Amino acid sequence: MNFGARERHLACRVRESLALERMRLSRLCSVFAALGVLVLSAAGGAKAQDLVWTPVAAEEPPGSLGRLYPFFAANRDLAFEGYVEQEVFVSGQATPLSAPYGAAPGELATATGPAKPFKTRVLVRRPDRPERFNGVVIIEWLNDSNGFDADNVWLALQDHLIASGYAWIGVSAQGFGGVEALRAWSPARYGDLRIENDGAMAQEPLSLDIFRQVAASLRNSDITRLMGGLKPTTVIATGQSQSAIWLAGFINAGLARARTIDAFLLISATGAKIDPATPAPVLRVVAEGDAASSDAEHQPEDSAHFRQWEIAGVSHVDRHLRAAREPVQLRDLGASVQATIGPKCTITAIGTTPPAYMVEAAGLDSLVAWSRGGSPIPVAPRLVRQLDAEGRLHRDNLGLSSGGIRLPDIAAPVGLNVGKNSGAAACGSQGYYLPFDIHSLRTLYPSPTAYRRAVARSVRENIAAGFLLPKDGALILSAAHKASW
Repeated sequence: MNFGARERHLACRVRESLALERMRLSRLCSVFAALGVLVLSAAGGAKAQDLVWTPVAAEEPPGSLGRLYPFFAANRDLAFEGYVEQEVFVSGQATPLSAPYGAAPGELATATGPAKPFKTRVLVRRPDRPERFNGVVIIEWLNDSNGFDADNVWLALQDHLIASGYAWIGVSAQGFGGVEALRAWSPARYGDLRIENDGAMAQEPLSLDIFRQVAASLRNSDITRLMGGLKPTTVIATGQSQSAIWLAGFINAGLARARTIDAFLLISATGAKIDPATPAPVLRVVAEGDAASSDAEHQPEDSAHFRQWEIAGVSHVDRHLRAAREPVQLRDLGASVQATIGPKCTITAIGTTPPAYMVEAAGLDSLVAWSRGGSPIPVAPRLVRQLDAEGRLHRDNLGLSSGGIRLPDIAAPVGLNVGKNSGAAACGSQGYYLPFDIHSLRTLYPSPTAYRRAVARSVRENIAAGFLLPKDGALILSAAHKASW
């Protein structure tokens, strides 16, 4: 073979080699593309615009024996306050995702199978006129911890939401304890609702994608028509307890990256960890009763998009939430969770008195401003832990916890508020309150005037720090002026 022939032969071999390499790379690209579709389908799931929204009228007033009204309908005259309540059935296809309940940071969601049909309900409470709307929709993951849908954030914050012109949407995102309980409660109204699940509240492969799709739909024109023409500019996702843990998993699994949700308000997300690199602002509110156990021990420091507020003297379920929820439970279920639990607890005076809902209201307003490009939420002092294996909280000579956000019930106490109780299994979350006797009160405060001054000082400090709204501070001061001993 002469030199020219040999050169042509080598060139041919090089071309063949390059062709084989291109084929190999093409196959690899196809594989990676397929994998990319899988990951993208996990982050995107089924398309939100494919959801079918069907308004459902209330055929009877709340409390009627036929149960042809929305479960846990608002226990107030919303129409008198310029608000509308509407239940809507939502159906579509949801992708089962691998992210578990309470997914840890970096535990990214991936699709585990094809999309599956679902049908659930959302409950809408909104201003009746656009001029009353502040532009913010609160989307709450309804809590199923007790085996029924509970709108705990609405119940705690309803006065503030209505006075400020928020719209609120509660989503029944779970099957077990959620739509299955609704079907049992009223087969005539809810009999065809379905969310496939694995038989446990923590095993709901469709729930994250259902919630994601509903949230992504809130700015669609079809939904704004259902909302009386209201056009949201900001969407805030929220949940309390189990629901907040689900939302922590939503953030950690990468589902918040689409930014269809502008910010998250997580209340008592017990034991959950939050990715400090969250793309959307997150405010995590921790009750003393949660921090008194393992919760919040290993949480990240506040970061560019994360704040953690810890409230002294507050239980996981406080007296304010009980007072708001109990009448609705008695109306729709004929029983009260807290009334059943109380006698089983070591200290039966369950529930704490500091108005944590006022801190949550101030936090919500700050979170909205933060998500719209305003100043970050203020940093709050953390509760003081003791350096022991149990991670207990440090307490003063009155038995009150140290550090944290200190409302007047703690800064100017008239009783002992402790966020943790004991006894039956459910008692730990209830906490307790024991009023001081008259001798103790007169020792702490020589006169009611001295007490009122202490309350006023605490109110001023909390308003200045951003932990209390002025209107709520005025309510606290008004109550303090009734003191007499």
